[in-house]
Amino acid sequence: MHAKPTPQQADAHEPTPQERARAVRATAHHAQDADQLAELLDMLGLAPEEGNPIPQARSGGPASAA
Repeated sequence: MHAKPTPQQADAHEPTPQERARAVRATAHHAQDADQLAELLDMLGLAPEEGNPIPQARSGGPASAA
């Protein structure tokens, strides 16, 4: 039988960079203005630049056609 996780264990999950980026974008969507966004991101321990992840190179697009 498995023991029930403690609150510390349940919160041990570190969000991935993709999850952090989604959190920044969702917060930005709901913020009423830039000041509120900055305050909310600070409360959440997020940085604005986390909402713009580095784009992944795409293969198979028109630019890669030879």
